[in-house]
Amino acid sequence: MTFPSELWWREFFGHEYSLALSQFPDGDETDREVAGLIQMLALTPPQRIADVCCGYGRHLLQFAARGYSPVGVDISPMMLALARSHLADAGLRVPLVHADARELPFADQSLDVVMNLFNSFGYCASDEGNQRILNETARVLRRGGKLLLDTRNRPHQILFAPRRLPMRTADGGELILRCTYDQQTHRLISEWRRTDTGPVVHHASIRLYALEELDEMMAAAGLRRLAVYGDYEGTPFAGYQRQLLYVAQKPE
Repeated sequence: MTFPSELWWREFFGHEYSLALSQFPDGDETDREVAGLIQMLALTPPQRIADVCCGYGRHLLQFAARGYSPVGVDISPMMLALARSHLADAGLRVPLVHADARELPFADQSLDVVMNLFNSFGYCASDEGNQRILNETARVLRRGGKLLLDTRNRPHQILFAPRRLPMRTADGGELILRCTYDQQTHRLISEWRRTDTGPVVHHASIRLYALEELDEMMAAAGLRRLAVYGDYEGTPFAGYQRQLLYVAQKPE
């Protein structure tokens, strides 16, 4: 199997086509997600909240509008520029930081909550790289602080990921998305082509982790599992849901 570049996300999220191809939820769904996050994490102002891999700031906007004081972190200058614009249009001020999730620009034990949302975990080519993200999260969390990791449930993705899905681009064009799962590397490979047999136009590669693997990685980072949910309504994770929302805590 041909694998994308190790740093595929730098190119993918550096172009506006990623907005259409990623199929980001609309404002109403984002509003419901934020309401769920507040409940699952028992959030209360003025806790220090970081949205790591914040994208164009859809969660930041909702948190700021509710009176919270979040900070957004992303490695994509384009996404941060969009977030800055959306926040300004809403009359909201939120700090935005250009940084890699593996090297967070925060002091030790300086944050109450870290969120990593919309399947932004598993991008690194190695397990060590993905582990560094959790290690950094644990470093910046205060004692008793919490992480919410929103990732994909591997069994569901293997069974139901689209094998062939036509998609419209922002300019009205059409691309064919094909997803395959590599059993050896446990990675979901997504490729977009203009035709079924044409060259790959865009690609992505995400390492999918089983719940037991996440337990081990969290423990290695010094975090402990508090709860696992299958959706933003707080439904307990039962193994079949599309999402896996993992809530971990840094011990007191």
